[in-house]
Amino acid sequence: MAVKSETRMRMINAALDLFHQQGVNATSIDQILARSGTGKSQFTHYFKNKDGLVHATLQFLHEVIQSGQTPTGYDIKSWKDLEGWFQTYIDFQKSVNNERSCPIGTIGNDISNDQELLRQDVKFFLQWSRSQMARFFAEKKAAGELSSSANPDALADFCISIMQGGMLLTKMKRDTDMFENAASQALAYIRSLRVSKSK
Repeated sequence: MAVKSETRMRMINAALDLFHQQGVNATSIDQILARSGTGKSQFTHYFKNKDGLVHATLQFLHEVIQSGQTPTGYDIKSWKDLEGWFQTYIDFQKSVNNERSCPIGTIGNDISNDQELLRQDVKFFLQWSRSQMARFFAEKKAAGELSSSANPDALADFCISIMQGGMLLTKMKRDTDMFENAASQALAYIRSLRVSKSK
């Protein structure tokens, strides 16, 4: 991996925090420059425009999540890991006083119809996260631990939708109760599809 400019990374980290906190549309370039301690000429050199910075931020976010540098738990190996996956997001919401939601979701919500490159960035992450979840369910199904009628892709979509919706509701309500209830019901449904090894 090429060495990244420290100045460029300061701008990306500042943008990520601001985008996550208040969205892309509510964040100005001047706010990012002030937060990162950089100038407009540096911004233009590295990103050209705001879309270029959003693109770089999404790529960076995907990289750190995919490489396991964030506690998002997509490397799911066991049923306990799956339960922990939901709990990780609930715990995160509590740690930020329920004032944020998923950074990918927050950024993606501000993408307009003419920003196709940015939409592709978001879709790429969603495809990757779906494949990670679906792989786990497919492995459990192949091992005889999940009903033969279970659809791994559909279960992955179910879990990700519960997580994304739960984080958004938590931010709107400033309370995790709906997210916790939904996660509990999702896990109960998945448990109903599991096959006991004693059978």
